[in-house]
Amino acid sequence: MISEAHSKGKISAFVKEYRVEINFVVIFILGVLLAFFAVNNKWAGDNITYPITVAETFVASKVLNVVGYPNTQKGNKLAGAEGNPWRMEVRNNCNGVFESIIFLMAFVAIQLPWRKKIGWMAFGFFLFHIINEMRLISLFIIGTDYSQKTFDFFHETFWQYTLILFTLAIFIFCAQRLSKTPQVEEKKSEA
Repeated sequence: MISEAHSKGKISAFVKEYRVEINFVVIFILGVLLAFFAVNNKWAGDNITYPITVAETFVASKVLNVVGYPNTQKGNKLAGAEGNPWRMEVRNNCNGVFESIIFLMAFVAIQLPWRKKIGWMAFGFFLFHIINEMRLISLFIIGTDYSQKTFDFFHETFWQYTLILFTLAIFIFCAQRLSKTPQVEEKKSEA
């Protein structure tokens, strides 16, 4: 039978050995929960999330007009123009806010100096929102040119999984590049 002291010793050794990883997981989970709670209220919705959604819709509208899909934009809604009956509303879950929170909280949880990670956080955030714009643009084009069933597949399945994979890939890329900065390399060699 394993003694209680022996079990506590194993737990203590485990916590000591994986302290950095445990800190990452705890900070990440708490950060995501707090951030989701913070943006899921009326004030944040009206003053933060909705303006972001309108900005994303505005950019998508301008790009669509340039690439030959005339439309009008009002708030978070796009409407086809010149005989195109397609209408699309960009809602809260389509604006990239929740995915951005996950990405940014993962960076917050990394145990590195802020001055080193803030640039990579900004780069990843910007890159992610470019991908989200591609999502909105492609969905409008698909809705215009293809069936509702095709639109539903790309909206509900393809882009959901693609955004998750892109969020993870962008985080891994930025974190890997961050870990190769000179200061991080120096700390590794000192250990």
